[in-house]
Amino acid sequence: MIIDFHTHCFTDALAPRAMANLTEQSLYPPHYDGTLCGLKTSMKEAGIDVSVILNIATAPHQCVKVNNWAIASNREDGIISFGSVHPDYNDWFTELKRLKSEGVKGIKFHPDFQGFFVGDKRAYVMYEKIAENDMIMVFHCGHDLVLRNKYMCEPKDFAHVVKDFSGAKIVGAHLGGQDMWNEVFEYIAPLDVYVDTSFGFKFLTEEEIARFIGLHGEDKILFGTDTPWQRQSVEVAEMRSFIEDEILLEKIFSGNAKSLLGI
Repeated sequence: MIIDFHTHCFTDALAPRAMANLTEQSLYPPHYDGTLCGLKTSMKEAGIDVSVILNIATAPHQCVKVNNWAIASNREDGIISFGSVHPDYNDWFTELKRLKSEGVKGIKFHPDFQGFFVGDKRAYVMYEKIAENDMIMVFHCGHDLVLRNKYMCEPKDFAHVVKDFSGAKIVGAHLGGQDMWNEVFEYIAPLDVYVDTSFGFKFLTEEEIARFIGLHGEDKILFGTDTPWQRQSVEVAEMRSFIEDEILLEKIFSGNAKSLLGI
């Protein structure tokens, strides 16, 4: 079984505009059209059984609409769709309760796109309530597909959040700090926190991958692709080339995610 813990797609109506905007800014071209149908086709080609869709409300007024789609897409076979709450949305707690009642398992935060620093105390109020509801929090960490002057969730800052919310279900995307590998090894690798491999292992040497696993352990590494910005079939093949130990590969491909997701 293979679970891709880091994917993105949009409603059929929104996908053309969203993909055009993101593609114009992105350093990486997309590999499918950003629709749910496109994702399912990609999954079939790659042999992926389950994709976790990480939805993001980039503005406060988008929360309800984004979460409506997350709830609806969650009913599709092979799809686990996370919701989104925004620190500037004045009714975020109601949205959080709605998502929990609908069986949504987690929340994705992208501080760069949502305009807040990961350690912002107003966000801490949200983190606390999400943790109380036993939901997963996924954070974009490190650099992004878009070049920026300041990144709002760097490894050191993310590490502070992990320590402040010890025991919560937290995932650092991109190994906890995309393209900030020195900081990842210093601040994230030793922590007891889940990380996904999207835009991560593929940029490390074999020795660095072995070092990361040695520091971090085998039980909290999740396979992720960040599709459509990477091709799922290529990412699956690359992961097989990176990890020769079949027991460890099974943990990364699905075992660790099944434990976190409760499936």
